[in-house]
Amino acid sequence: MPKRPFTFDDLMTIERVSTPSVHPSGKYVAFVVSKHDHKGNKVRSTVKLLDMGTLEVRDLTPGEHKDTSPVWSPDGKMLSFVSDREDGQQLWLLPFENGGEARKVTSGDGGISNPVWAADSSRLAFSRNVVVSDHWDGSSEGITGDDKEKERTKLARTYGLVNERSSARIEEDLLFRHWDNWRDMKRSHLFVLDIGTGDMNDIIPADADVPPISLGGTQDFVFSPEGNEIAYVMNPDPVVAVSTNNSVFIQRLKGIQADGRPKQVTKSKAMELEPRYSPDGKCLMFLGAEKEGYEADRLRVKLLDRRSGKVSTLTEGFDRSPAEPVWSEQSDRLYFLSADTGYNSLYSVDLEGDVRQHTSFQYNSLLRAVPGGKLIVGRESATRPIDLFLLSPGKGVEPMLERSATRKRTDDRAKKLTSFGDILKDSVVLSEPEEFWYKGADDDPVHGFIFKPPFFKEGKRYPMVLLIHGGPQSAFSNNFHYRWNPQLFAARGWVVVQLNPRGSTGYGQEFTDQISGDWGGRCYEDIMKGVDHVLERYPFIDERHMAAAGASFGGFMVNWMQGHTDRFRALVSHDGIFNQETMSYMTEELWFDIWEHKGMPHEGHESFLKYSPHMFVQNFKTPMLVVQGELDFRCPVSEGISLFTALQVMKVPSRLLYFPDEGHWVMKPANAEVWYRTVLDFIEEQV
Repeated sequence: MPKRPFTFDDLMTIERVSTPSVHPSGKYVAFVVSKHDHKGNKVRSTVKLLDMGTLEVRDLTPGEHKDTSPVWSPDGKMLSFVSDREDGQQLWLLPFENGGEARKVTSGDGGISNPVWAADSSRLAFSRNVVVSDHWDGSSEGITGDDKEKERTKLARTYGLVNERSSARIEEDLLFRHWDNWRDMKRSHLFVLDIGTGDMNDIIPADADVPPISLGGTQDFVFSPEGNEIAYVMNPDPVVAVSTNNSVFIQRLKGIQADGRPKQVTKSKAMELEPRYSPDGKCLMFLGAEKEGYEADRLRVKLLDRRSGKVSTLTEGFDRSPAEPVWSEQSDRLYFLSADTGYNSLYSVDLEGDVRQHTSFQYNSLLRAVPGGKLIVGRESATRPIDLFLLSPGKGVEPMLERSATRKRTDDRAKKLTSFGDILKDSVVLSEPEEFWYKGADDDPVHGFIFKPPFFKEGKRYPMVLLIHGGPQSAFSNNFHYRWNPQLFAARGWVVVQLNPRGSTGYGQEFTDQISGDWGGRCYEDIMKGVDHVLERYPFIDERHMAAAGASFGGFMVNWMQGHTDRFRALVSHDGIFNQETMSYMTEELWFDIWEHKGMPHEGHESFLKYSPHMFVQNFKTPMLVVQGELDFRCPVSEGISLFTALQVMKVPSRLLYFPDEGHWVMKPANAEVWYRTVLDFIEEQV
């Protein structure tokens, strides 16, 4: 059967692999596979088991529910996981060694997430939402009615309302909402559970979140090897909306009880995350930044000597930010991933600070250690969804930190373990991205990707769609994206261009830092010079038929382009910033704007106006689609509605795609289908 162009239905058939957990024997891997059903508008997740010897995969938790976060007990006898099959999101235990049915071990309000085992397999730690109201203790006892009535009563009691049928909220502090949810006076606290008795205890009495509400890592609390203490990340500042002071704390334990007061590891006010005890118990590793208030600062690998209390830095000379760290079995080396010129590369560092690079030109994630010195990673590309691979790390090479096309390829030996990414290879045509480099602002090298449409013909000219990433401290990579998949744009017969201009990560910290306070400056120049470059280098692009689209910061940049260029025939702005001043008082994480503008608008009005698209409405003329989620508290609904109003006032052909039940991202499968159809159709109409 001949291959055909990629469709949204194809995108939804992909089973998405995540959160692997390696059995202590190294013989098995439990992992999650999620299925997105756009017709039924639901997402189902199941835990699967991979036999490392036979590579056979089977279901461990079949059924119509969401099962996530599998973690093996250190003795290998049980698998814990989180499931919504009964009483909300609770912790379940599945006997593995002797077989048997899974049993629920937690109950009640607040759910659970991020489970982690103590080394003796007798205790589990997890995070749970607790009410911190002076009016109500969070107990649901005696609350009756259907689910909607129960939730309304709980909310009324939380806020101490005189009438429990009221839906009002009364807030007195920041940060009272986050991303797409009102916090409703809840905090995430750290609990320790005794598996044998079922008793559990909250070891965080403070009005604070563990793990922190933002800027955290993949696992921000962990038991020591001896099990008599737990390290966790918490922001101790009274107003977290203006603070990036996520700090590592150590709490001594007696069973499931806190023993004494927690101890803060460092006095730094910059963010810290991802604590990991060495297997031999001598060290506690964590990642730490240097600049207070700056969320995109470079992270370093920090090491606490548990005997002396001294903290040292292992990666000061390594110009990348580590992520997902794991210890070697011998406690002599740390492996980690880091964004690297459009990929996600594997590195390691020894206790003397010698950094080695193990992969390049590969997008890796989900890093896990395997007994025997091997590693598991998730590996994907723009033409292949994620699968699990087994790596045999060698000595590695000196890190390749230059920004250029001359970087060499290196890769540890890799064995493919799963085949979920094979689903597309025989049925659809996917465009292999081509990399290119060009001179941007100040003649600095800038990197990008280009995708040709399927069934590309030499001599024919094609429309172009320029995609602009968010962040702004982020990057386009050669990976498989579900929200802005370039293959679906290319399938319409368009050339797709992705640029990584100033502010992008994986190109050195200076390049990332240069976006701050200069959103419409060098970054905009990088982008426009990138457009010039591809038009000159790729004659099959028709410069008379170009569109640009982006979300978040990418939405801002599209809004900025609306007032500064008429090179494009269509623009798509998804949850972008329109008015920098109103945005700064409507968003929830205030530290971001405070860093970018060195204060709030009442402290420095001019900075907010300099690069605010609303100041250039008089120049608006390009047809534009505005996409906005009502529940987007990061780039709030006022921005999208104001932008659409301005376009209508200026009589610019424009359309508003509004989602009352979505936040910063479009997450529901049915809404995702509408999003893709509306965005792609609008561009096609205009270009």
